Amino acid sequence: MPSASFLALQAFFESSPAARAATRPLGPGAEVALRLDGDEEAHFTMASGRPEIVAGPARAPDFTLRLPEQAVRRITAIQGDDVGAHGVAFFSLAVSKDPLLKIRVQLAAPTGRLLGHGYLGVLAAGGLKVGLWLLRKGIKDPRAAIDRLRGVR
Repeated sequence: MPSASFLALQAFFESSPAARAATRPLGPGAEVALRLDGDEEAHFTMASGRPEIVAGPARAPDFTLRLPEQAVRRITAIQGDDVGAHGVAFFSLAVSKDPLLKIRVQLAAPTGRLLGHGYLGVLAAGGLKVGLWLLRKGIKDPRAAIDRLRGVR
């Protein structure tokens, strides 16, 4: 039986204007492995041309997100079409020290594949809000953001 986090993410990507806007730049090869509520495996895919959350492991994920239930609740509770607000919430949870909130990101794809699948466009969709937040954290360009996620300083 799918967890509350799985169902919340599924509903979010099906109905949120911000989710639709943020995922618009992604190509059909974009795939993200999701580890929900501990051990539940699911994945995000654009294979059908629209964002979907699917049960089971990803075949060739660009990266893996470990999403605690509280993090999923925070992100999916944000209302409206402001991609920047969702982006700042995501990145804030990625740097959180609280293990109940911290989103863990593990990149698997080389930088070229990430760019080819459209993730730079997702970052750009966050606009000024995401850009200023990243600058305040010392991340001056997209390459620096990718390096930071890889653990390179």
